[in-house]
Amino acid sequence: WTLLRGRSNRFQPMKEMFVEISGEDAFLDTNSPQYRALVFLAEQDPLKLNPNDPILSKQIIQRYVLSVLYFSTNGPSWKHRVYWLTGQHECGWQYVICSDVQEENNNTTDAGKTKRQKVGLTSDKFNPENMDDDFSDFADSDLGLGKGRIITGLKLFDNGLAGNSLPLELVELKYLHILDLGSNNLVGTIETYFSQFTHMRELYLNKNEFHGRIDANMTKGLTKLKVLSLGHNFLTGEVDDLFLRDLTSLENLSLEYNQLSGIIPAVLGTIKTLQHIRLGGNTLHGKIPLSLENNLPNLQRLWLQENKLTGTIPSSIFCDASSTLVDLRLQNNSFVGNVPDVDCTMEKLELLSMASNDLKGSIPNDFGDHFPSLKELHLYDNQLTSTIPPSIFKPANLTAVLLGMNKLTGTLSGSMFQEASNLVYLYLNANDLGGTLDDFSQTEGLPSLKKLRLEYNSFSGTIPKLEFPSLELFYAYNNSLLTSGLDNLSSSIALKKLKLSNCSLAEELPTTLGSLTSLEVLHLNGNQLTGTVPSEFQQLTELEELRLDANDLSGAVPFEVCN
Repeated sequence: WTLLRGRSNRFQPMKEMFVEISGEDAFLDTNSPQYRALVFLAEQDPLKLNPNDPILSKQIIQRYVLSVLYFSTNGPSWKHRVYWLTGQHECGWQYVICSDVQEENNNTTDAGKTKRQKVGLTSDKFNPENMDDDFSDFADSDLGLGKGRIITGLKLFDNGLAGNSLPLELVELKYLHILDLGSNNLVGTIETYFSQFTHMRELYLNKNEFHGRIDANMTKGLTKLKVLSLGHNFLTGEVDDLFLRDLTSLENLSLEYNQLSGIIPAVLGTIKTLQHIRLGGNTLHGKIPLSLENNLPNLQRLWLQENKLTGTIPSSIFCDASSTLVDLRLQNNSFVGNVPDVDCTMEKLELLSMASNDLKGSIPNDFGDHFPSLKELHLYDNQLTSTIPPSIFKPANLTAVLLGMNKLTGTLSGSMFQEASNLVYLYLNANDLGGTLDDFSQTEGLPSLKKLRLEYNSFSGTIPKLEFPSLELFYAYNNSLLTSGLDNLSSSIALKKLKLSNCSLAEELPTTLGSLTSLEVLHLNGNQLTGTVPSEFQQLTELEELRLDANDLSGAVPFEVCN
């Protein structure tokens, strides 16, 4: 910005107005966001608003606050900034949401809606027509908005904002209902002045680089807040009762992937409106509080993964939320005991993860019967024993079953998978499964299967023809009793990754593998393969990794393959 030598008659009165907001020191540096905002409004703004007109004063302040935010967060480099710092009314600046206080029930003007829709200014998270506060009680003279428009939302998600702190001037937008600054490059601490936004419904500061301790001063008085999203930052401290005390309307609490410590506060169970609790990826310890087990009738998502939680997983956490729970994540903790024996039907549960804990014993035989809508089941990396109950594969929409790294035994039969027509991922690696794969390979119930992991088991015999038309990944390495059958894989034309290392394959390397033209990875090392490298391998043009070492192959590698 080039500063003009001559000042307009608006400069000094505007400066005096803004000093009341930002303080005198903010204007000592001519490169400060406050000073640059002053220069814009006093010298550059096409609207040429008169600071001596009391009717316009609040509009000038709104415009000033947005300008300070713009300059504080590297506005010229934002991804989207249509109409910002132009002669348009500030309610027409991209991603600024306003309500018209002149219309009954706070309806936004049709003209305003049309303009915002044209440049992407509407928000799927905020609907001014459904606001609880009745701004129609305010006259123009009360709010000082000449056109009767008041800023109630800023939706600048993933917009390239960058800066060391959020400007204190934001508190002047005291009627904000939604502030979405998520997925930007903002750093610094989260200021306690957010507690002054008593009309706030949704606050998104997630996926930035904020640090510092969270405390009760941040949330004091925010009784209307429905969404608090602070996840994926570097925040420390404890989520205690005081922090949550005033959040009596909260529906979504997202604090995942920070550096928070302490226990899960029991007061969470008193916020009956809660639908989503995301606390994963911290260092929380202790047990799941009893208050979470039976007091949250609207709970849909409970994310407690990747913490240091202990104790058993109570079966009541399933059944007391059976009518609403959709997503339950408990993986990567230190839970002990058995897989809960559920005695209810959870009609809506779609994802259940209890992986990477210290669970022992068997999976209940009727386990799958209780989750008819299940899409993903993650139980890998525990110490589960006994056979795999067929009921696991009954849910009609099941796409992923991850049971690897346990001590499961038994064989695989085709009848287990007759109802698993949507199964895409089947991970049974690193168990004690055995027998042949003949019966399993003949099932017609796995048309969608793309990834099959059977490595580190005790399967024996011949690798059968795999009747899975969508199969892209097949790992069966370190099954020392598999002896032959490479030729049977030639019909699996969708294969991209094939690993059969360290088995006991004692046969001639088949030329038919050259028909697997989608192969990117082929590992056959550590076997007893004989013969030569087929020239047909030159057809594997997508191949990135080829391992044939530690076999009994002979001859030269064909030039066509190396070329």
